[in-house]
Amino acid sequence: MEAHKGLFHEAWKSGDGRPRVHAYYFKEWTVYRMDPHTHDSTEIMYVMAGECLVAIDGGRGRESVHPLRKGDFIVLNANVPHRLQVDRACRMLNVEFDLAAADGVVPPLRRLAEEDASLDALLRSPGPSATLTDPDEVLHALKSLVLELDLQGDDGGALAQLLMAQVLFRIARLLAESRQAGIPQTDLYVKQAIAYMQENYDRDIRLRDIAAAANLHPSYLQRLFKRQVGEPVTAYLTAHRMERAKMLLSHTDIPIADICEYVGVASRSYFHALFKKHAGMTPAEYRSAQDRHRWNINEKL
Repeated sequence: MEAHKGLFHEAWKSGDGRPRVHAYYFKEWTVYRMDPHTHDSTEIMYVMAGECLVAIDGGRGRESVHPLRKGDFIVLNANVPHRLQVDRACRMLNVEFDLAAADGVVPPLRRLAEEDASLDALLRSPGPSATLTDPDEVLHALKSLVLELDLQGDDGGALAQLLMAQVLFRIARLLAESRQAGIPQTDLYVKQAIAYMQENYDRDIRLRDIAAAANLHPSYLQRLFKRQVGEPVTAYLTAHRMERAKMLLSHTDIPIADICEYVGVASRSYFHALFKKHAGMTPAEYRSAQDRHRWNINEKL
């Protein structure tokens, strides 16, 4: 079968189908050479550890080589000739998917693309492949997808359909970000650091922990973060914690004395000082102000 010119077949853009996983597997190689071959399905090759090369046959003796390392992945259209070369240990997750009738909970992909510019751009990507570096967002979605498929089998049911759509949305957003004047790797490091802080702000995390999550030296992350975000890592973390504290004070009945434990600040007195500096009032004053605001709204209703 002839390879399609773009990243996805025309039916993905104009038909009424939805993505369906055809096959998936984890695989670890040491030294390996895979002969050129094709698949009838679109393929995601995600490097979880190590490194490898994926070479794509461009026809007329031309070959484009894509080096991949941990956190990188490549999306290949169906029927695109390619080969894999592994010179060192490499662990990968491969997911192959095609287009199925939209008879489940997920609307046709065409309709989703009409509502999301990044997904529409992904489906209209002109090349036969796309190579991206992932700040763990796509991997997390892929792992959730294959776990659900393992549990449910076959097509995986409604949740698997939703998770497969999420995978495509994640890839689409990542591709859109990478195309914005060619986002450098340094931006991805900062994104990893921010994601780690947003997921772990309730714990006693330090700069060294955040830097380790981005695989950087703490001092280098500090310089990089301040240059791109405009403030030090610790200042960003403190501001995020205080915003979470505001939300808890406004929308929950958690005692004020316990709020500090929910936002990763060990000392109550230090939390009060941080909050007053950030919000211009004490936690008790902030909660009272929010209560009065809600009361005024209810009175108007």
